[in-house]
Amino acid sequence: MKNGIIRNWMSSPVKTISPDTRLFDARKMMDAEKIRALPVMKDGKLVGIVTRRGLLRTDIPALNENAWTTDVDLKDAVVEEIMTKNPITVPASGPLPKAARVMLENKITAIPVVDDNRAMVGIITTSDIFRFILAELPDLKLDLRARDYMTSHVVTLGPDDSLLEAHRLMGAERIRALPVVEDGQLKGIITRTDLLSNDNSRFLSRNNQEESLKVLTNSVSQIMITNVITITPETTLLDAARLMLENKFHSLPVLDAEKKLVGILTESDLFRMVIQRFF
Repeated sequence: MKNGIIRNWMSSPVKTISPDTRLFDARKMMDAEKIRALPVMKDGKLVGIVTRRGLLRTDIPALNENAWTTDVDLKDAVVEEIMTKNPITVPASGPLPKAARVMLENKITAIPVVDDNRAMVGIITTSDIFRFILAELPDLKLDLRARDYMTSHVVTLGPDDSLLEAHRLMGAERIRALPVVEDGQLKGIITRTDLLSNDNSRFLSRNNQEESLKVLTNSVSQIMITNVITITPETTLLDAARLMLENKFHSLPVLDAEKKLVGILTESDLFRMVIQRFF
């Protein structure tokens, strides 16, 4: 491994926000910059981190700014109220596989990087791990395929299952993507981000429980992604990592020659490979 040090792979400079940034503005910045995490800085020090998923969990549906006037408290909410305080960090001089292990163990997609004085100098994201795989895995000269690391036991939904059932399964199984299958055929996929982005039930429930229930009883077919990129068990991990990086995916369904779902390859599976092969 030629360049397995965190500083060689971290993203820098880092887009940051302050504790008094409005949630709406943080969301707009993430959308504009196409990023999933924003470190929170105060007086030059790292005091927290906000993720896209964290923002979506705080009752921020896909609404325009005018819609926020229906709830003054939500419209005026600031990052300090929902950020993860004192976030986990990794040292710039540490090994990249250690960052992958920390991210895997804590189910996080980004981790701030600090120097010897604890000043933030960068951030390691899922995309950075994928870039590492693409650059370093060929040197191992190993024929690693999706079948070697994919999860074979796949939790799925049917097209008519409700958003409430999708919420329940993702929470119970601690997963972020659910393939939608009908008669053994893959019809689509729904991710936690898709679910939270399209489900404004918690926002509605502030004033209208009946309308909230209607939202949750909608079927997943209404919001699932139908044009799904898939791989086969024989797809190399290099190709899988490239697909995830280029498309900003967390997972790829695995189909056999008969187009039957036989597994799913997730970023967590690739993180495990990095830890096993490079640590």
